[in-house]
This record gives sequence, C-alpha cells and structure tokens, in this order.
Amino acid sequence: MDTSSSDVARLLRIFAARALVLAFITGITGATTLAMVLGLAGVGLLLAPVEAARRKDVSR
Repeated sequence: MDTSSSDVARLLRIFAARALVLAFITGITGATTLAMVLGLAGVGLLLAPVEAARRKDVSR
C-alpha cells in the first residue's frame, strides 16, 4: 500500500472535519453565507479523489 496516498487521504479527512465543525459553529452564530461556504468546502474535501491530490513522480 502506498503510504503517501494514505497520508494524503488522512489529511483531507482532517481538514474536511475541521471545515464542517467550523461550518456548524458559524451556522449557530448566524453567519449563514460563511457556514454554507465552509460546509461546501468540507464536503468537497471529503469527496476529493486521493489520486488527484497525490504528487506525480516526474523523475521517471
């Protein structure tokens, strides 16, 4: 198993969770536009393909 892709996937999940928590908090405080932007960013990070986020090896 490629460890770099699992590291990228783990980081994407962490950033997605933080964005969704911030969306929830800003939604409670009344900043609905910011909450929607953060929520969409969180969902986008959860659905992002890991292969696209990985750096390609150009030394070959």
